[in-house]
Amino acid sequence: MATTDLEWIEADARPRPLVDRLHAWVTTVDHKRLGILYVGYGLLFLVIGGIEATVMRLQLVRPHNGFVSPQVFNQMFTMHGTTMIFFVAMPIVFGFANYLVPLMIGARDMAFPRLNAFSFWLTAFSGLFLYFSFVGGYGLYGAGTAPDVGWFAYAPLTAKTFSPRITGPSRSSFRGSAASAPRSTSSSRSFRCAAPE
Repeated sequence: MATTDLEWIEADARPRPLVDRLHAWVTTVDHKRLGILYVGYGLLFLVIGGIEATVMRLQLVRPHNGFVSPQVFNQMFTMHGTTMIFFVAMPIVFGFANYLVPLMIGARDMAFPRLNAFSFWLTAFSGLFLYFSFVGGYGLYGAGTAPDVGWFAYAPLTAKTFSPRITGPSRSSFRGSAASAPRSTSSSRSFRCAAPE
């Protein structure tokens, strides 16, 4: 039996430059990398939501505390709820799903990998745009201030008294949807209850 010598090939073991590694992560369509990006994004916003919760708790340490103003407290309350649901819970669930589901079903990748990457970047930029409202100026017609209408935008906090800075399309679209709901309900009721002649 003959033996052959295998020659060891020296591979270039230099690490890739940081720019190339970042470019690979930014332009990836790999479901595992996108899952990791989703989970990392969720954990980043978990820290931001935790800071908002801490600010709210510091305000509520004692009655009539002046740590933040009522307007800032309402903004923190609204942004905390939005952050924890849309920028923490959902991205972490999507991240685990992106990472694990193709592995569990034996697929090579997600069905539409570019659409998957696009949805991650839409989520990432939506979080950045929402948080830009804290640092953005008042802008035209009061736009640029952080939302302050609570988690569910119930009627008392959306009134002009409690949210004086909400003007323009957001207030009018809210009024339009609130006004059209009873109208559509009453019209559907009249169609159901119409008596035949």
